[in-house]
Amino acid sequence: MSDMTLHFEVISRFQAAANADALLYTPLNAGLTFRRSRVYTVEITGDEQKAREYLLSVLVDPISQGCTEQNAPILEGALFTIDYGMKAGALDLEKEAILQNYRGRRNMGFTMDGLKITQRVYVFGQGDKETLAARFAKDVCNPAIHNWTIA
Repeated sequence: MSDMTLHFEVISRFQAAANADALLYTPLNAGLTFRRSRVYTVEITGDEQKAREYLLSVLVDPISQGCTEQNAPILEGALFTIDYGMKAGALDLEKEAILQNYRGRRNMGFTMDGLKITQRVYVFGQGDKETLAARFAKDVCNPAIHNWTIA
C-alpha cells in the first residue's frame, strides 16, 4: 500500500496510419502519416493490482484496443510525437466520465488521487522534424485550452 503513478497508453488495433495532411488546415503533400493514442497517467494510493484491474476495465476495450503500461511510447519510428491535453480548468468530458464512474463505486481498495489524459499523435515520414512538429502543433493544439509537448 503506497502512493504510485500508473501509466496506460491505449491505441486502436484496427486503425492503420493515415495521411497526416488530415490534421492540417492546409496540406503539405509531404507523404507523412499519423496514428493517435491516448495516454492516461493515474496517481493512486492503495492496492496497485486492484487499481490496475479497475483502470484496465474502464480504459481499454481488449478486443479493439492495445495497451502498454510503460511510461514510453507504444509505437516506434515516428519522426516526432505531439502529446497534448486539457489545461487545468478546461472541461474534459472523458476525464469527468472516468472520475464519475470511479466515485460511484465503493470499497475499491485504492484511491485515485489524480488523473491526467493526454492525446498522443505520432507522425511518421521524412523531413525537418522541428519545422514540421511546430506546424502540426500549431494546427492540432489550441493554446487557449491545451498544453502540449513535442518529442
